Amino acid sequence: MRIAVVAVPFSTDVARWGAANGPQAFLDAGLITEISARDHRVSDPVWIDFPREERTRDTVTNLGRIAARASAAVRAALRDGADLVFVLEGNCTHAPGAAGGLARAAGAAGIVWFDAHGDMNTTQTTLTGLWGGMPYAVALGWDLDDWRLAAGLDQPVRAEAAALVGASDLDPAELDALARHPILRADAADLLDPAGVARLERDLAARAGAAPAWYLHLDVDVAGPDIVPGAHTPAPHWPPRQRLIEAAAATARAVPIRVFGLAAYDPAGDPDRHGARFGLDMALAAIDATAAFAT
Repeated sequence: MRIAVVAVPFSTDVARWGAANGPQAFLDAGLITEISARDHRVSDPVWIDFPREERTRDTVTNLGRIAARASAAVRAALRDGADLVFVLEGNCTHAPGAAGGLARAAGAAGIVWFDAHGDMNTTQTTLTGLWGGMPYAVALGWDLDDWRLAAGLDQPVRAEAAALVGASDLDPAELDALARHPILRADAADLLDPAGVARLERDLAARAGAAPAWYLHLDVDVAGPDIVPGAHTPAPHWPPRQRLIEAAAATARAVPIRVFGLAAYDPAGDPDRHGARFGLDMALAAIDATAAFAT
């Protein structure tokens, strides 16, 4: 396969701090080398910048401007013939740009969101005010349309083309939203069951036609602090590491993944780089299954 890499080195709109260093850490851990060893052609990373003169005092405006650049890079890579685009994201706020670039290239996007949290709060429901708790809601069209439109998601992601995998820390408003919308759920507890991965694959396959192409988003905190030390928002419990890797492969077998996002890794809290290794293993599992899906 032809694989492109887009790096978004910002934690929300902040550079050079915390998870903003995650994209480089994944590269330093050997992402491109290991993909190439599987006989795939990998392009040099495209780095998204955010010029000082574009920065404003408003975080959402800044996120929209970063998203517009990421979206354009993803769209260009897909239109230039990439079979799969890896987007290395400082944190989850950059997922709308990745999904938007896919939607602009394919016509619409589905999303499978691996995360210990839902990231489905709005400005009206958030208990913390964290922008990182809102990007999935933005992509679904529930709030902050200016951010979504800047990202290239002219039409929100349909709930029928959306899934949340591995969560164990959901706010009351997120639970209510999940009850009201037909978003597929496979919580952390579901993946503790050995049959949970097979159910996830079956349920996703039934939705594969809901979008022409899909974005697989991974917040590495879904694996818990034993696997990803230093995560800022550890979950109360989490699935086994190997079960998550199997779930990533199952996702790529079930729906046509064209963009894969790795997000929310802070290397400063993980001197032995266990979290980077987990991210790479998830990525490689998705690549292998995507290649099989394509054939």
